Parts: sequence; C-alpha cells; structure tokens
Amino acid sequence: MQDLRKQPLEVRLSALLDGEVARDEQDELERLLSTNGDARDMFERLKRGSETGTTAMNEMIKEPVPLALVRGIKQAPPPREKPGPRLTLKSLLRAVRIAPTGPQALAAGLFLFLVGGGIGYLLGAQITGAAQAPQALAALPARSWLDDIAAYHRVYSRQQRHLAEVPSSDADHIVEWLTESVGVAFSVPDLSGEGLQFRGARLLVADGKPVGELLYRNEDEDVIAICFMKSGNPAQGLDETIRDDIGLISWTTANASYVVVGPSSEATLTQIADKASKLL
Repeated sequence: MQDLRKQPLEVRLSALLDGEVARDEQDELERLLSTNGDARDMFERLKRGSETGTTAMNEMIKEPVPLALVRGIKQAPPPREKPGPRLTLKSLLRAVRIAPTGPQALAAGLFLFLVGGGIGYLLGAQITGAAQAPQALAALPARSWLDDIAAYHRVYSRQQRHLAEVPSSDADHIVEWLTESVGVAFSVPDLSGEGLQFRGARLLVADGKPVGELLYRNEDEDVIAICFMKSGNPAQGLDETIRDDIGLISWTTANASYVVVGPSSEATLTQIADKASKLL
C-alpha cells in the first residue's frame, strides 16, 4: 500500500476509513486518535460523511433505471478512445463521500463531471440516432403489393392438403366469392394447354387491399398462382420482377392489377401470364 505519512491528516484518516493504509501506519493513526481530540473529531466527521454517502448511493441503486437511458446505453457506439481505469463501487463511494474537506469536495466534483459527461454522451447518441432514423427509413425502397404476394407464395406453395381455401370443384362459388370480395370481375382461366391444373383459390390481403388468388400446379407439382386486386393504376403491359427464388410477371388494366407468381426457375411464367391476361 502507498505510504501516506507525508499527506495531510484528513487524507490519511480517509484512507484509514477505507482500509487502505499499511499496518504500521494504521497503528500510528490509531494511537493518534486515542490521544488527540482534534484528530478524533475530524475522523468522526469523515466517518459520518462516508456513511451518508453510502446511504445515498444505496438509495440511488434502488431507483429503477429510466427506459430511455437503458436504450441509450444499448444503442451507443463503442468508445473510440482507449478506456481508462475500471471504476469500482468502492471508488464511486469514495468519490461521492459527503464531507466538508477540500480533497473530497474535489473528488465529488470530478465524479459529477464524469457522470454528467457520460449521460450527456449517451443522450446525445440517442438523439442523434433518433434524428437519423427517419432518414434511414426514407432511404429504404417502398414496399409494394408484389412483396406481399411473394411472401404469401413462399408459405402457401409448400402446402399440400391445405393449398387452397376453396377447392377447384367449387369453381362457380370461387368466381362469385372473389368478385364480390375483391371488386374485380373475372373468369377462371383454363391453362391446361400450358401444363397447369386448377386447384382452387384463396383470399389474401396485400398493400392493405383484398386480393384474389387462383392456384395451379404444373407437371412437376410446382405451384403457379394468378393474383389480382382492384386498383386505379394506369394500364401497363407485362413486367417481370424477381424476389429471390420467386418470379413475378405483373400487368395492370384500367381498374385492376394482376400478377402471375411462381418459381423464378419456371421458364414459361411470361407465356402463362400472357395467356392468363387474355382469359381473365
């Protein structure tokens, strides 16, 4: 331990309270306290200050941590500078000891400066992140109804027994049901010449609107679907889009948007879409 004999008495007594003096110096200070009334008074003041500081710190620890501060700590980037010495509970308690002495007042001031700077940094990082979030979101491409269709197809195309909500044997009901639900008049295209067998239909929701889906299987048991919804987009010819392993051939008419969706490896998707657009 460090030799504190050349330090002011209050510093030596503070170290004695913390158990940070060598054995021979501890004996020397205890002898001084037993014979010197001023030293005893100073020691008692330091002791009361230490107890008050410990009590205050314990009460602070019991308080719940604000959610904003927790998020700020988790989201704050790592410090770029080399971290300083690790703070311990013992050093924190010593820093906030309440006592009318010069060194302890200085230690408390430094402690508050460090804590205030740290909280300011975390809150600043949080505010900066919040300010940058809208810009990051604005940079993301807008999600279209085709993204929803591709997501649905990944799920439903793997179904066997429950592929369709209404089976193909109830084709008349499918036309009546989806026309009323979606608001788009249509007929079920016969795509047997393209190697597709009609298996039934589903009602979906994409871009917040009802979507009709007609489901087919090809000779390899892959699912090919025709989806349609009511829209006011300008008429547009066939347009090909790929979402990972899903291929989509879309087009629009005066009052509806359509898409043929299936595996991106299916070479006849455009041909199927061209024929379907003439039969719907």
